Amino acid sequence: MQNTLHKFIKLTILFSTVITAWTTIILLSNTKFNLEIKAVITKMYKNQKNFIFNVKDLSLLLVKDANERFSKQSHGVID
Repeated sequence: MQNTLHKFIKLTILFSTVITAWTTIILLSNTKFNLEIKAVITKMYKNQKNFIFNVKDLSLLLVKDANERFSKQSHGVID
């Protein structure tokens, strides 16, 4: 199990390194796809930011739900 996880992590790091290097080279080369590449990178960062905010919102809702359930249980209310 640990060996499989180790291989997966190595593959992920290698893939990320190759994509980063390739993207950097293309952006420095000023190809005709620069604007599209920059747009995709911008969308990636926005999605990453939205994902973090969505996780935060989900966590808050889960805490509210847990508080409500525990409050009902402590008062003897059963659904």
